[in-house]
Amino acid sequence: MNRFYRYFLLSILLLVAATVISRVTENKLSLSITDLRNNKGHVLITVYKDGIGYPEEVDKAVRRAKLTITNKTATVSFAGFASGNYAIAILHDENDDGKMNSNFLGLPKEGYGFSNNVMGNFGPPSFSKASFLYNANQSKTISIKARY
Repeated sequence: MNRFYRYFLLSILLLVAATVISRVTENKLSLSITDLRNNKGHVLITVYKDGIGYPEEVDKAVRRAKLTITNKTATVSFAGFASGNYAIAILHDENDDGKMNSNFLGLPKEGYGFSNNVMGNFGPPSFSKASFLYNANQSKTISIKARY
């Protein structure tokens, strides 16, 4: 009888552990970039929290990534974010020089985009317009359309 309880208790503990592990791995922020005009270069991603450094101080981003493009789309998943307000900026760096290239008027030559697919007037949109609430206890998927 004592053996039965040990196996029963061990089974319950394993079930609880498996449930906790699966929930931890599900808590992620997934990002899909669409409407890229070609497969050249990479997509550069910067994720900002609470507006700190948004959108131009990339060294203050809480996460950065360089994504490969396939079929004019790029995807990535991040884990380990705390709950809070975030905004994402993307750049289709077609020539892989690590920066936004612009024409003589200062207009972008390469694709760009922001979370919530918002656009700014004469520059990037404000953090409040591009931001979204992320809850660390659940998964969230964001889709951003590249604009040229």
